[in-house]
Amino acid sequence: MEFNETAGIFPGDVIIKTAIELALDDMRKNPWVVEDVFAPFIENPILKQKYGMKEIERAKEFLRNNKIPIYMKNRLDKQEFPCITIAMGESNEDKSLATLGDASVCFEDYLPCDIDKPIKFLIPPFNVVSYDQVTGIVEVPEDVKEYKYIDKGHIAVDPDTGNGYEISGKAGVNGFKIAEGSELTGEKLAIIPKYSLYRARRERAISQETYNIGCHAEGDPSLLIFLYSIVKYSLYRYREGLLEYQNFQLSNLRSTDMIKNQAFNVENIYSRFIILSGQVEESWVKSPMRFIEGIDIGEKEGDSIKGGIKILSNEDSTEDYNTEDDTWTTIEEDE
Repeated sequence: MEFNETAGIFPGDVIIKTAIELALDDMRKNPWVVEDVFAPFIENPILKQKYGMKEIERAKEFLRNNKIPIYMKNRLDKQEFPCITIAMGESNEDKSLATLGDASVCFEDYLPCDIDKPIKFLIPPFNVVSYDQVTGIVEVPEDVKEYKYIDKGHIAVDPDTGNGYEISGKAGVNGFKIAEGSELTGEKLAIIPKYSLYRARRERAISQETYNIGCHAEGDPSLLIFLYSIVKYSLYRYREGLLEYQNFQLSNLRSTDMIKNQAFNVENIYSRFIILSGQVEESWVKSPMRFIEGIDIGEKEGDSIKGGIKILSNEDSTEDYNTEDDTWTTIEEDE
């Protein structure tokens, strides 16, 4: 399963409002765009003879002389005309495109600082017994029981300075090897995981969304024609840059009849609604988890394993978690 670059829940009302605001602002600054909206008045020979630039100039004047506020819904506490309203319609998840969450193969990696999660020490700070700069071998105290978890790729880090040294493998009875010639700056080291990242699965859902965009003008119905045309042009103009960019795909516009609207409690209000519908892909990220650093099988005694299977990681857990050695026991009884 692949995902587009955008994530989160589709803010349709905000995007539609932004598209119309951008278009209104651009048309006021660049009158030639208004001429493109009403191009038939000058390109069609018959319309040109009857209306021509005179009608386009009326449209430009309409834009210059009116603020045209945009409300997220009909507001009876404040009425200013002409205006535009945006209301959210139905939203239905498309069952035909639904998938199981665990079928997603999309994963994202996060730095600990990005999600305010720490990377704990795989082995807490310990005093170095000895270090041979020529061979790069570091000796660990015998009482460091987590020594058995050290593996290639882990990082030995000075907890005071943050200087790190990649471990190339174990060496000797109780030692590990770093790059030959490395200079240790302190007497203590700690071991941090090979994977200093968190990983999370990203899942998705696809819904069918509907939005109702109302165009409202007072008095002269021709003003509503100007407003309706401008709003429709705006939605088409920013369909790719705003709607499709946020995964609002296969969008479709349909419009209602012009009506005399009594909902505003104002006489001679004319309205026409544009119904915008489309398919929305939305996604969310599951809780980030640590990488598994390795698996400790435990000690074998005869035909059984003492202590069960232990998974090494640094993620806190309240179930089956051994705080002494930062491991989870997945098998309670010896098997």
